[in-house]
Amino acid sequence: MPDALLQAYLEKRAMLVRYFTARARDAATAEDVVQEIYLKIAALGAHYSVENPTAFLFTTGSHIWLNRMRGQGRQRSRDGQWLSANHMDLAGEMIADVPSAENEVMAREQLALITAALQELPEKTQEIFRLGKFEGMTQAQVAAHLHISKSSVEKHQYTALRHLSDRLKGAGGP
Repeated sequence: MPDALLQAYLEKRAMLVRYFTARARDAATAEDVVQEIYLKIAALGAHYSVENPTAFLFTTGSHIWLNRMRGQGRQRSRDGQWLSANHMDLAGEMIADVPSAENEVMAREQLALITAALQELPEKTQEIFRLGKFEGMTQAQVAAHLHISKSSVEKHQYTALRHLSDRLKGAGGP
């Protein structure tokens, strides 16, 4: 670390904090900028020389502060884009475009009930239901995949749906 820069930093530290506090309108940000100036000086080699240490300190601090402002601007832009993509404006209020925590808990409970009810079925019925409802296969595709008739697929799916319906009604579901 160059001695002249360190000496100038120690002498001008309070002035740097006041300057960047006025510029940033925030004492904590100013302290962060001044601390980063020190880190930049510490990273310099011992043989690094500067003609005007005070100008170097203020110029380095200004670059640090401007980079912070640019970063905050990018962050605000990203946050705004995320907010507009995930919320809707309803009469001037931003409403989250996600289910409420209560609805999410209820959906998870219902999924657990469905999963448990499916496990009560024979394996073949479970597989046919999973292929049709979770994998998105048509009845004809399921039949071809499992080498069974389409009628057999329909019967297994009906059995599964009937079983789920009975279980969910018994559990206070929809």
